[in-house]
Amino acid sequence: MRSGLALAAALAASPLVAAALEPSYGHDDAHGPVVELLVLHDTVVANGVTTQAWRPAVRAGWGLDVTGSGGELILAADVALRSWDDPERGRVLASATARYRGYFGTEEWKSWFEAGLWAPLASRLALGPLVGIGVVYDFSRGAGVFAGAEFATAIGDGRFVSFGAMAGFQLRYDLP
Repeated sequence: MRSGLALAAALAASPLVAAALEPSYGHDDAHGPVVELLVLHDTVVANGVTTQAWRPAVRAGWGLDVTGSGGELILAADVALRSWDDPERGRVLASATARYRGYFGTEEWKSWFEAGLWAPLASRLALGPLVGIGVVYDFSRGAGVFAGAEFATAIGDGRFVSFGAMAGFQLRYDLP
């Protein structure tokens, strides 16, 4: 009987058992809402006129782990947090993104890199690549905050270049 108790105590103190009880901060097989605050600088060239403007914006979307590896496909749309009066159609008022974000790290603090597509939708329509880089702090497997920077360019009803900073939060739910 004593040897059985000693064996149970030894197993409970082993590193394997302790590692199994540590919290998980991975994003594997999870999905959920993403909300970001952005400060971007846009340059739009259309009809021979160049317009530059700062764009504070809010972006909302949904992240989904499509590979099972913890990276996420994030589909989102943003709107400018300023006057929508744009008679010359020279400013970005709303846009959409589809980007894949890969995470590097397994603990609470991780870095991320993303690549995808950016589409200004108003005042002019265009499409082009987007890249971003940043850090994330996960409180748990189900919630985290992040900050980063992004660069995007697009061609369509004008030529667009946009760069800026972001900060946001994300909630995650396990897929059934």
